[in-house]
Amino acid sequence: MTWSHWFVTPAITSLFFFLGVLTLYWYLTNRIIRWFKTRGKHPNEDKVRTDVGLVYMVVLNVGVQLAVNHTPYSWAFTNFQIFAIVFVSYFLMLEIKLWQLVLAILLFMVVNQTLGLGLAWVFAVVFIAYFYVMKFVRSRRHHMWLDYIEYTIASLLLSAILWGVVGQRFGLSSSIMMWELIFSFFLLTIMYIYVDSLMSGAATLAQLTYTTNYDDLTHVKNYFAFKNDFGAAFDNSKVTHKPLTLMLFDIDHFKHVNDTYGHLAGDYVLGHTATLISDQLRRIDPNLVLYRTGGEEFTILFKNYTTDQAREHVDDIAESVRSAIFSHGGQQISVSISVGLTQLQTADEEQLDVYRRADQSLYYSKRNGRDQVTVG
Repeated sequence: MTWSHWFVTPAITSLFFFLGVLTLYWYLTNRIIRWFKTRGKHPNEDKVRTDVGLVYMVVLNVGVQLAVNHTPYSWAFTNFQIFAIVFVSYFLMLEIKLWQLVLAILLFMVVNQTLGLGLAWVFAVVFIAYFYVMKFVRSRRHHMWLDYIEYTIASLLLSAILWGVVGQRFGLSSSIMMWELIFSFFLLTIMYIYVDSLMSGAATLAQLTYTTNYDDLTHVKNYFAFKNDFGAAFDNSKVTHKPLTLMLFDIDHFKHVNDTYGHLAGDYVLGHTATLISDQLRRIDPNLVLYRTGGEEFTILFKNYTTDQAREHVDDIAESVRSAIFSHGGQQISVSISVGLTQLQTADEEQLDVYRRADQSLYYSKRNGRDQVTVG
């Protein structure tokens, strides 16, 4: 049997095209997120996927439409337009204002040269309605099968209206419109299963990543995350010869807080201290990160800071804790921190050399009256 005997239906070809579009989208977003992370950034992954998804769908829609403009089959990518509007409304839940949506459609009509066609305007109105209806349906999600039924009913009804407009405009036969609508149902179902599983997997991975890297009580990064980040920062500084300063600090007399006011008060002091310092770090430098590396012990990595450059910020952090109001159960709690500060030195061969020196400085502060900063 020769290749000429094989026949691949347009539906199957289109299905692989759509799955390829989704897979490429997922690959691009993952690469972009990884690119940020390799540079020490911590992007909002949902926002990255949303922003990339919007640009990606606009570019693809314009591209495929230009490919069939001024041909007898310029209606051929209607299902792709349906796919795009469902993707950005139902799955990405983009917060697009009405004027932005109208402007995008007008630009598309200019490219498509359909501003003077009445049916093109009808299509545009239904298309806008499609966006808001699918967003509304998504906002009412409550049960898997019921969600799918509502999704299918809403998308099929609106797809039928769109195909009716397209069929009227291009004089398509009832059988063509029926088959296209059946394929639309098939496509939307595959998309629901595929995209929903991808996003559920991403959400699960994000939750696992958060659990692995963040402390449940204080919601700052934990010792596991610190080890990874410190290792990367140490290696980078050794290669680039950029400064790296390590700040270790303990909450003073923390056992006394637990014994006097109770463990709930101790948890409150840990959480409030972490929030206070995290907010301060964001004001100082968004790249600075707080880690909880022990019971009442915390760490801050000052990348690209010498100890002299970091010292002013360290003193401000200590002062902000000292002067903050800690009140739990109607009782005021006095809180201060002891700090050990050190900088990566040429003789340091491994991370432990830096950490040990910072730890020794911290214990010097604790042995000599607490509530002070020691530079080692």
